[in-house]
Amino acid sequence: MPSTSSSKRFPLLAVVASLVVATAVWKLLASGVGAGGGYADGRDLNGGTQSGVTVFYDQARIGSEFWVSLPQVSNSADRPLSLTKARVTRVPRGLKVVEYRAVSVKDMGGHAMAMRTGGRGGMPDPEKLHDYAGQPIRVKPKSVSDYYYMARIRVTAPVRENLTGCRFWYHQGKTAYRQDLDCDTEIRLGPPAKD
Repeated sequence: MPSTSSSKRFPLLAVVASLVVATAVWKLLASGVGAGGGYADGRDLNGGTQSGVTVFYDQARIGSEFWVSLPQVSNSADRPLSLTKARVTRVPRGLKVVEYRAVSVKDMGGHAMAMRTGGRGGMPDPEKLHDYAGQPIRVKPKSVSDYYYMARIRVTAPVRENLTGCRFWYHQGKTAYRQDLDCDTEIRLGPPAKD
């Protein structure tokens, strides 16, 4: 007889445990935590023109390095937000991301879409400018950011596909968000550029 009462308790405990787990999962999903690794899906960033065009550079050599900018985002919300990080989501074979930096539009003298390293071509060298990556970058409501992220890319082999997709992380109030924007950069081998 004692085995019968313990077997009745086991299914009851299993049902209670299942309800507790289901409730916890529902609360996490309802709060925006889920597949985004603790981030809610963002919708307040806009990538502007750069999200709709392909930036290209066709004079790369194996071993050469380039700075490629991610979109200079705007905040479409009525509340300020703080950018915390940005990354290219798909880096094809033949290219390697060396580092990410965040630069000021004012310091760069504009928004450089793609440029060789070293500040050649009339633009300042991003490596010699203040790096704002790693600190929150505040973007006012209904405004374009005064800063943008750049990726330093090294060509390691012939390239047949583009760098695509840009992911941004930001905070708005107490909520952390992650949002993907379209971006497309084509880097191909070709004759070296003249300085």
